[in-house]
Amino acid sequence: MAIGFDDFAGTGYFTREYIAATQNLGDIRVTAGLGWGKYAGDNSFDNPLSFLSDKLNVRPSTSSNFSLGGTPSYDKWFRGNSALFGGLEYFVPNRNGLSIKLEYDPFNYLDFSAKNRGDASFDLRKKDSNINLGLSYPFNKFLTVDASFIKGNTFNLSFTIGTTFNDQLSKKQKFNPSLDIKESKEHSKIEFYESILLNLNNNNLFLQTASLKENELDVSISTSQHRNAIRSSSYAASIVQKVAEKHEIDINQINISHINAGIELNNIKYIANHINNDNLPIELLVRNTALESGDPTGFEKDEFKPNIDFPVIFSSISPTLVTHIGNPEKFFFGGVNLQHISEIQFSRNLLLSTEFNTRVYDDFENTISGPGSVMEHVRTDLVEYLKEDDMVISRMQLDYVWSLRKDTYAKLSGGIYETMFAGYGIETLYKPFDKNYSLGFEIFYVKQRSFDQRFSFKDYSTVTGHLNFGYSLPLGIESNISYGRYLAKDDGFTFDLGRRTRAGFKAGIYFTRTNVSAETFGEGSFDKGFYFQVPMDLLSGSYNGNYSTFKISPLTRDGGAKLIHDKDLKGLIYNSTYNELSQQWRGLLN
Repeated sequence: MAIGFDDFAGTGYFTREYIAATQNLGDIRVTAGLGWGKYAGDNSFDNPLSFLSDKLNVRPSTSSNFSLGGTPSYDKWFRGNSALFGGLEYFVPNRNGLSIKLEYDPFNYLDFSAKNRGDASFDLRKKDSNINLGLSYPFNKFLTVDASFIKGNTFNLSFTIGTTFNDQLSKKQKFNPSLDIKESKEHSKIEFYESILLNLNNNNLFLQTASLKENELDVSISTSQHRNAIRSSSYAASIVQKVAEKHEIDINQINISHINAGIELNNIKYIANHINNDNLPIELLVRNTALESGDPTGFEKDEFKPNIDFPVIFSSISPTLVTHIGNPEKFFFGGVNLQHISEIQFSRNLLLSTEFNTRVYDDFENTISGPGSVMEHVRTDLVEYLKEDDMVISRMQLDYVWSLRKDTYAKLSGGIYETMFAGYGIETLYKPFDKNYSLGFEIFYVKQRSFDQRFSFKDYSTVTGHLNFGYSLPLGIESNISYGRYLAKDDGFTFDLGRRTRAGFKAGIYFTRTNVSAETFGEGSFDKGFYFQVPMDLLSGSYNGNYSTFKISPLTRDGGAKLIHDKDLKGLIYNSTYNELSQQWRGLLN
């Protein structure tokens, strides 16, 4: 069953809704549907839903909720005449997915796409038949080729490239650790610890602490190469077990915990002789592996603590794309910057993140005059910042992260948060291990930066903060609602709904409503948009824990604008709940 809405907000020129059902009958797939709005063209009939209300018989040409665009046209949905549509699809046996399609399509194409504009071509959209025919052939799981004869007068050939992002799009190297285990004559505990340190570090699973008590070994690691904690913990447990065998140390249980920003996120417990047993069914290994909450500072009690020469510095220089979509003056701006990113760890909990950018090429100078904003220009002047052609400081943020108690975390930060604002603030997060919800609070004092993006500021300053409630639903669906004050001193809420696939790809939508009227907000009426979070290893042959995020808003306005700050607690404290860990079993030794 499917219920669909097209062009359901804004001008509503092409508004249409449908209800459809599909049933498989052996090699035949049957679909039948009922459509309203632009779907109700030729051969339409009275609305079958009119028994619910006489109002459903009349469909207004323009929604009374049109305002300045961006608002739902709910008074047009499922109203007025309706029409039937449907089709048959026959899958040819033993032909690798080849199918033949027959479709009943009563729609008026001219009205469907051009709203009967005077400059529309009647010849291009003319229809001679309501019956369409087609062939479809999937070459592989990514590419499908379709050929069809539609409207009784037009031949189409189309190529579709798509994927579900449920699995990695490239084949990763099998787990084959680099091991350097020397024979031990003394079988001392310190030799054992040092061998674990060497072999884990050689495989980018950096040992933080270790402790052997009787036949139980505790190991804490830190890694940025793997976002899947089951994968990294099983890799670590496998290496540790091989080291133990070589050192002739008998271990019954291996407990692997992950450390990030000086906080223990989890504790994953493996039965030692199960982890490298090729004859053991993977289902039994899963059943006998325990997922437990981390003790935020528990690793500090371990016996073996390798010396770390702080400060530790990470840095990289690379070209990066710079885009801005949705400015009121022009829809798209873009260019290329040379970007230097660095992180200095003064301790496990104290980190300085910096980002410097210098322009290589862009079209930000080619702005055109457009509508202004009557609100504080907390976002609509963004292109003026992007025009800067000298080296700029995009971020210089100092963070101190700690755990107040189990399941409760805090971050104190200050510095340059983003292109337009700098300041200081605090963030807290309550995220219980055995629950599907989280509760957080953040508050910042910020001052607007000058266009040169160095250390000078404008006069505008404000306090912004939000109360955040997140809830994880089945199938990887993540929801979040926040309430508070935004950068332009407007108050309201933001709702965010997204889905994360097994491969780590996330797609989502959001919208914000505040106490700013549609007239004050300007075109678009309120802030909304969608985003993609793409794992950097989706197409590579090795694992990488980094992401690239693309966020698109139809228009950039000042209402409902949030501060952008790095290292938010929900990201830092990921993999700290049973729900997050239990969805990662596909990474076990894989």
